Formats: sequence, structure tokens, C-alpha cells
Amino acid sequence: MEAFTVECLRCGTTRPARRTVWRHVESCECPRCGYLGWAPSADLSETERRTLRERSVEHRRLRVA
Repeated sequence: MEAFTVECLRCGTTRPARRTVWRHVESCECPRCGYLGWAPSADLSETERRTLRERSVEHRRLRVA
């Protein structure tokens, strides 16, 4: 299993994660804010981080090109 760092899309807390054999990322509640949205830290730009944290959770929709 591949190990890497993920970060909470709400508050920015980071934690180690592992990708399962089916390429799913282990998911759990953020210990700091309780949010369930995580992304690999290496995949997020500073602009994406800022945009996600400035919007309320109810108004977030990240469009993937």
C-alpha cells in the first residue's frame, strides 16, 4: 500500500494515509473540525486551498477539468 499525506479540505489539518489495493484512500473524520473531505496534499495548489477554505461547506463544488 502506498503511503502519502492528505489534508482536510475544511481546516487544512494533515495526516498520513494509505491507498488501498482498490486505489481508495482511507477516509475518516478530521480530528480537528470533524469534516470528512480529504485530498492528497501534493495534488492541491495554494489557490485551490484558499478557494476551498474561503467558501462555506454548503457552497463548495470543485469542478474537475
